[in-house]
Amino acid sequence: MDALWKNTTDLPDYESLKSNINVDIAIIGGGLAGILTAYKLKEKGLNAVIFEADKICSGTTGYTTGKISLAHGLIYNYLIDNFSLEQAVEYADCNKKAINEYEELINKENIDCEFEKCSSYLYSALYDYNLKEEFKAAKKCNLECEYLEESELPKGIKGAIKYKNQGKFNPLKFVKHIIKDLKIYEHTFIKEFDEQNKLLTTDKGYKVKADKIVFACHYPFVNSPGYYFLRMHQERSYFLICENKKKLKNIYLNVDEKGYSFRSYDKYLLFGGEKHRTGGNKEGYKYNLLREKLKTFDKNYNEVGHYSTQDCMSIDKVPYIGLFSDSLKDIYVLTGFNKWGMTSSMFGSDIIADMISNGLDNKNSIFCPSRFDTKGVAKSAIKEGPYSIKGLSKEFLNIPNTELDKLLLGHGGVVKYNGKKVGVYKDEDGKCYIVSTKCPHLGCEISWNPDEKSWDCPCHGSRFDYMGNIINDPSVENLEFIEKKQ
Repeated sequence: MDALWKNTTDLPDYESLKSNINVDIAIIGGGLAGILTAYKLKEKGLNAVIFEADKICSGTTGYTTGKISLAHGLIYNYLIDNFSLEQAVEYADCNKKAINEYEELINKENIDCEFEKCSSYLYSALYDYNLKEEFKAAKKCNLECEYLEESELPKGIKGAIKYKNQGKFNPLKFVKHIIKDLKIYEHTFIKEFDEQNKLLTTDKGYKVKADKIVFACHYPFVNSPGYYFLRMHQERSYFLICENKKKLKNIYLNVDEKGYSFRSYDKYLLFGGEKHRTGGNKEGYKYNLLREKLKTFDKNYNEVGHYSTQDCMSIDKVPYIGLFSDSLKDIYVLTGFNKWGMTSSMFGSDIIADMISNGLDNKNSIFCPSRFDTKGVAKSAIKEGPYSIKGLSKEFLNIPNTELDKLLLGHGGVVKYNGKKVGVYKDEDGKCYIVSTKCPHLGCEISWNPDEKSWDCPCHGSRFDYMGNIINDPSVENLEFIEKKQ
């Protein structure tokens, strides 16, 4: 079973780009952020064209939990401490506005997307101190919430914050309605960006000349300027789809290390967690760990499917929304949503649409990408740099001991073959698929993910299937495929 939304909603198909074109506004990425931005621009009388590498909503949007919430973990106490109360309030107000805007738009357009108002709970099974501090911070940010010591979930919860007037919906049914009048190209992979001429080039060689460009493609593939690879990493999370005997009215997020998430949809329960930095799942068994954890809540659950998803995590827990770089005029970005793409896409699209239509900037906003000055980039490099250094050093210095014939059936890994280091997946029939271990993005050594049979880059989160084909950006090139060995 695929992600739940994809099994309940058929989105239309769109043609791929087959010629050179000129457009007013080019939006790279056909997820919710790109689609809402195009929708908001059209409302303002501006024409935008969406370019999607695969099918629209085939990435993170198709694998979201569909929570429309401002309860983003232990965020508000962090923002007050690391930014200011004023900026924490801005963050809260933007997310509050996003929730209200969903409700207003859904009601105005009569969109059948199973939208429901509900409460959102943050809970801990281990500590209550952090939650109590977060509750105090949330109240300072004028959020409607209360502190509890029990909920719908089983006993054993140390404490919970209940945020009122949140929401949940089917995101693809929502998208199906708002794309009706939008111009979209699917299977159109933007591979190159000429910043001087505002020119985009697809993998088929077609050119897109634009007056303005919006990067809404999850993780920007342009390294400089902007240096987003120093400001973000990517994380994976895993989900079970279960037939649920007890329907949960509200939505839940555990703020402990594993980050378990609950929500009901129709007759199903979505239960997720076991998050890790992309490229950090060498042992596997994430789905089994989820199954064992779910048994502590419901011993008789019936699993009907499972899936995983990937999110961009900003260095300071705040999305980057605004000008891509101060040195690039008319180039914009929405990224780093930290697992909260539903609200971030809504208010982020408002910010970008207002900037484009009114010629404004948001330099004083907490979301402004240029909030990182030279010192900020250096600070982020200190945090993210070691992962790149480790990945690069492994690629050039680490020599594996494992030989090809020692690799078990159905397994993959970095091995020694013909005196060289290679990545190999050996299928159940003993066929070996051999690829280079060097990520095409910035050269880090890839790592095998046994739960998903994929090659993942621990530096910046690019992912590839066992034959080296791109699954996730920022890489715009496939892994080098060396050979298939019988």
